Amino acid sequence: MRIGIARISQETNTFSPMLTDLDTLSAHGIARGPDVLLDQDEWSFIPAFLEVVGHEEPVGILSVHARPSGPLTAEALHTILEWFVTDLESALPLDGLLFAMHGAFAGLSDPDVEGLFLKRARAMVGPDTLIAAAMDLHGNITRRKIENADIIRGFHTHPHVDGPQTARRVAEMLLAALRNEVRPVMSAVKIPMITPAETQLTEEWPMKELMDLTRSQEQDPRVLSSSIFAVQPWLDVPEMGWCSVVVTDGDKRLAEQLARELASKAWEQRQEYIRPCPTYIQALDQAFATDLRPVVISDLADLMTGGGTGDSTWYLKELLARNPTEPCFLTMVDPEVVHEMARLGPGARATFELGGKQDRLHSTPVRVTGEVVRVLPPSSDRKLPADVGWAAVLQVGTISIVVLERLGPGSTPDIYSGAGLDPTQAKILIAKSVVDFREGYKGVARLFLLGEAPGLAPSNLRTLRWEQVPRPIFPLDDEVPWDSARAEVMYSRGGTVKYLR
Repeated sequence: MRIGIARISQETNTFSPMLTDLDTLSAHGIARGPDVLLDQDEWSFIPAFLEVVGHEEPVGILSVHARPSGPLTAEALHTILEWFVTDLESALPLDGLLFAMHGAFAGLSDPDVEGLFLKRARAMVGPDTLIAAAMDLHGNITRRKIENADIIRGFHTHPHVDGPQTARRVAEMLLAALRNEVRPVMSAVKIPMITPAETQLTEEWPMKELMDLTRSQEQDPRVLSSSIFAVQPWLDVPEMGWCSVVVTDGDKRLAEQLARELASKAWEQRQEYIRPCPTYIQALDQAFATDLRPVVISDLADLMTGGGTGDSTWYLKELLARNPTEPCFLTMVDPEVVHEMARLGPGARATFELGGKQDRLHSTPVRVTGEVVRVLPPSSDRKLPADVGWAAVLQVGTISIVVLERLGPGSTPDIYSGAGLDPTQAKILIAKSVVDFREGYKGVARLFLLGEAPGLAPSNLRTLRWEQVPRPIFPLDDEVPWDSARAEVMYSRGGTVKYLR
């Protein structure tokens, strides 16, 4: 069987001023045709897809992805859609099509980029080709996604540790359907709610109870998949909101019943996700008051894993004011400064206006004087990801700052160790992540803390200026009447597909 494989993926923060363009996508790697099957990126589902369908005839289509940032430009969307159409056309005919997607990819000219690609794919492959998509727990499910795919499944973990498992399961469902062993029918219920990301840990209540319900539903042999999509919360788009998605083996009524059950449980617990978040001052107070080290603090409103610009200066300002006696590590995205550090070279001592240049709404540059300890040009022999571009280490007293040309991984200590620093020797490590850092730093941290400073990804969602989300919606509005039993259900094509195998 010929099975197409494509990756169209980004977690967009529509409040970010850093637009995603072709240069951004190119920095993260664009692959077309057979090269798609060589994609070994850490967050790629493609290796897991190939574990399942590699013995068939996999056909690479297109792979475009980027780290979380602002919306995709209209020009970039037009170009990558043209590439997709050209490459998919040359790959036809296909029996099945597997998509690796995040689910929250938004553009300036279309708020549902992945839905657009699914719709275009369906128009090209026709009604007899099965389409399946693996997505992140924070995908935003739209009518266009549901109506043009046969199978959609999301992660069951946050921190996200089951990406490969999710991809394998999606590929297995696709193969089973192609062999006429199952007939996937999908139902979805949108829930008028958005919630802060930091309260969505799947091993803690209430999210754990919700995920336990999805697993319980999947114990029924008639159920192929059960997912709850808790959505990227900094996404101002028309079909915004949580969503339950259930895929059954030919039983549309059961899929609807279980999707409603899952949606009802999420809605019932909605208030439990809204909790006060400590400030960055409180987090630093707690960190310096404990004998534990290292303490990893989440600079959650500037997370590089959810669309922050990575150049907030609030923690840097406070650390400079406190003049700590123990080592403290943080990162800063500042292409201007890192290029100047590269020009000066290691050993140089200089003064820089650092950070606060991308997100000018929430922070301002800080004047710092320090020593350029290390410069790391883009190369294959360094341990930092290639897509961060140039990197350098600036030492200001006991504060080590890893300065980056572009956004990097905010959830692992690799951002420090890859720059030649030893994370275990720090008193405080600042992570640009809200939940996944608990997984990335679990072998290093003695204590995890949250500390919110002003930024593009706040815990209090009411502080943002929303213009497109459907209203009323929880928690932006005080009164949100909703009943899962009366909610509209979105359906996939269900039994209309003509199975080929």
